[in-house]
Amino acid sequence: MAIQTKPYTITIEPGRLLTVDEFAALPPDPDGWRSELIEGRVIRMPPVIDPHHDEIIANLVAALLPFVRAHRLGRITLQQVGYNITPAGSNKGPAVAPDLAFVSQGRGPLVREARARKQYMHLAPDLAVEVVSPSQATEAEMEGRAQRWLQGGTRLVWNIWPDPERVDIWPADGERQTLKAPALLDGQEVIPGFSMPIADLFIYADE
Repeated sequence: MAIQTKPYTITIEPGRLLTVDEFAALPPDPDGWRSELIEGRVIRMPPVIDPHHDEIIANLVAALLPFVRAHRLGRITLQQVGYNITPAGSNKGPAVAPDLAFVSQGRGPLVREARARKQYMHLAPDLAVEVVSPSQATEAEMEGRAQRWLQGGTRLVWNIWPDPERVDIWPADGERQTLKAPALLDGQEVIPGFSMPIADLFIYADE
């Protein structure tokens, strides 16, 4: 049975709750929808309509990836890569995929172990980045996603709002900060030395 909870998000209610391993074994969605596992339930999200979503990620990758590689800081993953942030004592998720994530170099053995076992990485990325899409377009939804990452062990979350071109910054040990141009987006202690103008996130091909 499928329950439509929002205009763009459908929650699949299975006959029983799925484990992370069962979720990982599901075949690719025939319609190209992304999915996440939250408390054993599969959340399906359709492809994003607005091309600005991916242009924001491309702008961030263009600035961040060369910096991370030049300083051998770790690795960047995009929205096709999921992370198992299930708390101890549970096996029902969350197994979620941010639009962009950074995992520090010292955690490489965990990444290689997960690849060898063909499982989701059982870790929270050091940085999780979410670009707000229509299926998440409420303050409460995006705060909930940020808190999910932080509770799972992520050290820094950036929620990027295409309209009105702002970034909500959620550190693990502080309160949310909201920034707009001409401020700089700062990697803080998670990606030390990295910064970029927030305005550069919102450079689009049609402007």
